[in-house]
Amino acid sequence: MRDICDYLSGRSDKTFLGSGNIGLVVQPAKARVVFVQRWHEGGLCDWAAGSVRSWAPDQIVLNEPESPVGMRCSVRPFTRQVLVTRDDVVGMTLDWQNDTAESLEVEVTFSGQLPGTIRRGEKAESVVLYAVTPYSDQAPQPLHFALAASLPPQQATWHSETYELVFRLTIEPGATSQLTLLLGIGLNLPDIETSLRRWTQTADLHTAVRHDWNRWFDQAIPQFQCSDPYFEKLYYYRWWSLYTKMIFARVGHFFYPVPREGTIAFDGCVSYSGACISVDELRWMRDPAWAFATTQTFFAPENLNDGYLANHIWAWGIDGDESNEDRLGRAVPYHNYAAAAFYGALLVHPREGQQTLAHIWPQLCSNLASYPRLFDIDQDGLYETYPWSNSAGQEWAARYLYFDPIPEILRYERGRTYAPDGSQAAEDMELVQKIRESVVTDPDIVWPETAVQLYRLYYGTQDHRLATVDQSTYAYANFRAAAHLAHLLNETAVAQRYTQLAEQTRQQICAVMWNPEDTFFYDVRPISHQPARVKSVTGFYVFWAKIAGEKHLPMLQHLFNPAMFWASYPLPSLPFDYEKYDALQAAGWTYWNYATWPRTTCHAVDGVLWATKTLDPALTTQAVELLNRYTHMHFTDGDINRPTIAERYDPHTAVPFFAELDYNHSTWIDLIIQHIAGLTPHDGDELIIDPVDMGWEAFALRHIRYRNHDIDIEYHRDQGFTVYVDGQIKVSAAVLQKSVVPL
Repeated sequence: MRDICDYLSGRSDKTFLGSGNIGLVVQPAKARVVFVQRWHEGGLCDWAAGSVRSWAPDQIVLNEPESPVGMRCSVRPFTRQVLVTRDDVVGMTLDWQNDTAESLEVEVTFSGQLPGTIRRGEKAESVVLYAVTPYSDQAPQPLHFALAASLPPQQATWHSETYELVFRLTIEPGATSQLTLLLGIGLNLPDIETSLRRWTQTADLHTAVRHDWNRWFDQAIPQFQCSDPYFEKLYYYRWWSLYTKMIFARVGHFFYPVPREGTIAFDGCVSYSGACISVDELRWMRDPAWAFATTQTFFAPENLNDGYLANHIWAWGIDGDESNEDRLGRAVPYHNYAAAAFYGALLVHPREGQQTLAHIWPQLCSNLASYPRLFDIDQDGLYETYPWSNSAGQEWAARYLYFDPIPEILRYERGRTYAPDGSQAAEDMELVQKIRESVVTDPDIVWPETAVQLYRLYYGTQDHRLATVDQSTYAYANFRAAAHLAHLLNETAVAQRYTQLAEQTRQQICAVMWNPEDTFFYDVRPISHQPARVKSVTGFYVFWAKIAGEKHLPMLQHLFNPAMFWASYPLPSLPFDYEKYDALQAAGWTYWNYATWPRTTCHAVDGVLWATKTLDPALTTQAVELLNRYTHMHFTDGDINRPTIAERYDPHTAVPFFAELDYNHSTWIDLIIQHIAGLTPHDGDELIIDPVDMGWEAFALRHIRYRNHDIDIEYHRDQGFTVYVDGQIKVSAAVLQKSVVPL
């Protein structure tokens, strides 16, 4: 079994450990613990606080042998390590060595807090203290805390929510000694006690915890090796990161396991990412339970808002984010392709997928019924963003400023719920002039000359809409998927309806949004179908959705043009040839108008790799370079030992914004399996392997579970290309090539 924890170690910039499960995260650098969506900062495990000397997925070695808070030692230990287990236990070990000729007496005191009422543990057990408190006012399930130690304390005192434990050790000359403190948090007290008993009775705790983590890497996911060390490193790092997002505990509205968007921030479960992006990745686990559980959580009847997907799911309920509300206070869903993502998972694991389909089908249909109702004001099959750009997850992008710049920028500058009353009339008029100078707009736009005109315009256009390529391609993908799902349920009429909706959208995208003069797909204004002539990275989603044809290939010239989107770390959210690029950057309206966002780049990469295999093999060299650049963007300063998954990156330097987030709203693992290994999910009894030659010396992807078969794909430039199905060689070729194998 490969030691993946050691393979991912060797860095000091990583500041947290996560267990998944209840969403337990410990961040020693800030002395805080989070579980699911409730922070407990200061006191819960202050004894684990400190700065990082060395990080690995299972443990952190701290620079300070003695914690700066919550701990006093009569003799300093020589090492202190914090660990996290996969069953929601945070631990800390202290090690001493007696190099003297006399016995060494050590006294250690720990102090901290346990929420709720503290009680003493039984003498025969390793648990020293217990506490229990409601999870929250909105989710009142009992949340249990249990503090255990490898040795019984000489003294234990507590008052209200604070405690103090005193341990005494005698270390003989030349001997070493270790003391371990373990904190378990969870909803089921017997499970916590079982975990603590297991770990306190383990002779070599760190080895055992690491073995447990490595066993997950070994058994739960396909194994990947390749001659490019950056790809191999990022593969396992992204699996670890995705694991730490998962919430397995059933609390509040988390009815089934589901991933958060971030680990130490952005900890909501978001339909923009969790319902689709995460499912794209989780479907490649050997056990698809998490992929389908994620879908079930988002489509649970209690988690729907007026029949459609919530934008956020929290332990206490759904939505509740003012950023996703219209002016009437109604929650607006994030754009998503949740139905298509679910169908993609079903193609990989059909038996389990069809079991899930039986539970979610009515809610899935209800969600899709909201598309014409909420997002197609002119009923033309092109779907819109409203009341402002946040429902697309791409706030204040320049494309939204083309027709309606004033309401967008006033929300940006004054706040998302700005309701002008004339008290800032002079400042608002100055802002209008700044907008006029910094933003590319419709040449026919009428600019207000007075504050009265400004506010009339503001309130008259605050519910403006834009029919977008991303929302329309998502709708197309969802309708197509729903048609296939309806066939599985023998609902012929429903399948025909979804097929018609999909085809209407496909035709409209190609007829209305395609601009042959500019060779680009633009967002358009509803009803008039005027193009918002701002090239957006989301325009390339037509390739991701497999809508584009050969006549649309010239569009990719924009992608690979250094004067437009082809940055060192593509793809920037705004092309460099935007007419007022410098003025817009100087204005500071750069949130979706500068950086490279993996959320959009992953779709573009997927689409270009598809186009390479389907429309034009001559694209291969550029497609490979695009995937290479997207991959290398994840490594801070190009350091192979410092992968990150940031929300966004500088397109010129790959400097990450909020590097510590490990942000979960993009795919990469799926690209490796679908395009490098070439495993192409489809509805049929054939295995399709269609790899893209990355120019590597070798790669191997083993133990893939696909349609109830075990698949291994191996390639070495000198030894050839081999595909195994259930241990039997089914393809043996001298070079990488498309292969079809009956299952």
